[in-house]
Amino acid sequence: MSKWQWTQLVGFYGFWLLAVIGQNSLAWVLGLLILAHFMFTPSRTADCKVLSLALLGLSLDGLLTWSGVFAFSHWPVWLVLLWLGFVLTLDHSLRWLAARPVWQQALLGGVSGPSSYLSGWRLGAVDLPLGPWTSTVILVPLWALLLVILVRLTSVIYGDTRQGWRLND
Repeated sequence: MSKWQWTQLVGFYGFWLLAVIGQNSLAWVLGLLILAHFMFTPSRTADCKVLSLALLGLSLDGLLTWSGVFAFSHWPVWLVLLWLGFVLTLDHSLRWLAARPVWQQALLGGVSGPSSYLSGWRLGAVDLPLGPWTSTVILVPLWALLLVILVRLTSVIYGDTRQGWRLND
């Protein structure tokens, strides 16, 4: 990984912590960090396009909120910004995922996505009215599929030759 990719990876973990711990009170900081990304990214135009992928994640979170899997004490502006920050990692610090077989992408999505929400629940950013176990059972397949789709769409946006759809390896 390049210095930029490492910086972006470590930066996203800090971004996630700020979002989950600070929530809406630190939304302005999250917005500034997204702007800072665009000051330093080697691919501004493509990064602008990839921001549209946040709509997939926000739609899924909206559906999960509507169906009672998630509950928030207030409208989570921070979650919108968190999705914008996450999709910006897809062709930078998470670029390597596009070269991995689809089952590995799905495995990572099925583990990391639900883990993120469970950590957010532990830190008080989201409520899980169905409980952590039921919520996890719901989130694992959704996030397995979502990450595969996001990786593929990112490859299309960036005109990538790494297809990310290999079932074998």
